[in-house]
Amino acid sequence: MPSPVNPPTGCTFHPRCPLAVERCRAIVPPLVPLADGRAVACHVRAPAAYLNVT
Repeated sequence: MPSPVNPPTGCTFHPRCPLAVERCRAIVPPLVPLADGRAVACHVRAPAAYLNVT
């Protein structure tokens, strides 16, 4: 687990996420609301319309 004092750049889960891609290591994913009321902050699992958000 990453140190809370020195978190990794980008998505804080990328060091232990099996779906992580290069973008995860550099950019914090935006929180995207889903139609069912939940929200997701993931470059890989976000709806396609949000995948190009920087």
